[in-house]
Amino acid sequence: MAQVLRRAVDLPLTGPRGGDLTPLAELIGRRLDLAAVRLRMFVEGRPVDHTWPAGRGTPGGGTAAGAVFDGAAFDGGASGDVAFGDVAFGGGSDGGPAAAWAVVYRGEEIGGLLVSTRAEHPLPARTHRALGDVAGALGAVLAAAAAQVRRRAAADVCWQATARIADARTRAAADMESERHALERDLHDGAQLHLVSLQMAAAVVEHRLAAGELPGPDLHEALADLGARLERGHTLLVETAAGITPPLLRTAGLEPALAAALREAPGTALEAGRDVRSRRYPPPVESAVYFACLEAVSNAQKHASGASVRVRLHSTYQGLAFTVEDDGPGMELSGAVWLRGPRDRLASVGGTLSVTSTPDAGTRICGVVPF
Repeated sequence: MAQVLRRAVDLPLTGPRGGDLTPLAELIGRRLDLAAVRLRMFVEGRPVDHTWPAGRGTPGGGTAAGAVFDGAAFDGGASGDVAFGDVAFGGGSDGGPAAAWAVVYRGEEIGGLLVSTRAEHPLPARTHRALGDVAGALGAVLAAAAAQVRRRAAADVCWQATARIADARTRAAADMESERHALERDLHDGAQLHLVSLQMAAAVVEHRLAAGELPGPDLHEALADLGARLERGHTLLVETAAGITPPLLRTAGLEPALAAALREAPGTALEAGRDVRSRRYPPPVESAVYFACLEAVSNAQKHASGASVRVRLHSTYQGLAFTVEDDGPGMELSGAVWLRGPRDRLASVGGTLSVTSTPDAGTRICGVVPF
């Protein structure tokens, strides 16, 4: 028994083998020349077994008779075929009779010791007494091992909770970044057209003032127009920052919303097929096409100032399509950063974007969203 206790003291308390009693079961089996040894402890009401030889499973078989170790009747050291918990363990071709002892710690039955002999003979009296003494001394050992199993399970729960929290933080940060990019894209694609148009209108007023072409009434009208444009731009910025879809796009659809927005863009004409005017598309599709068109018009005004711009909406066998083309001087497409916004926006709803530009023949931007 002293060797068993010394071996128990040497068992690892932490790490992946913390609480593993298999080496102790092996020592008991080898020292007492047994066929098999099982140490069972209960952790949170669940049986945890440590069996030697490893992988042997349940030696023997047989039916329950004599000792029953499940917190109910248990005759310590009873021999024959015994049931240890809910598992039969004993006589059969694999070994001789089995015997079992309850392991008690501080007056509570916390586990058990079950052995199987190597021959069809009962345990010698000396071995029987030795096993009884071992079972009596195993209370603190099984209690410590069960505590380690509980600690490891609690640590696993903590690690899993920590991983879930870290994952939630990562997803929250990614969502915030995605929302920030969406807001940046909406401000760029939507508000930019109004701001560019306001800038151009202010430049016209400045030029006419310098040329003396704005008498009192005309000046009042021009300033009132600039004030109205400023108010509309302010409203758009507030709605975009709040993540609000343009009200007209939400209530009336793509064609009316684009028509209203393009009134801010001089020299821009909108054409919409009857099939587009007569139907509504899913909100993400309408929003993607709306902002992509505004971005294309805004860039046409910047890169082809004074050129006429035509926007066309129509349905094809591929889906909802749009074209934005100008008759300006054309533009260099390599490294055109502004194309990323509308291209990414259309890609988010399964759409594609293509651009062609010819010197002195203008630029043509085509997009299509499958529907």
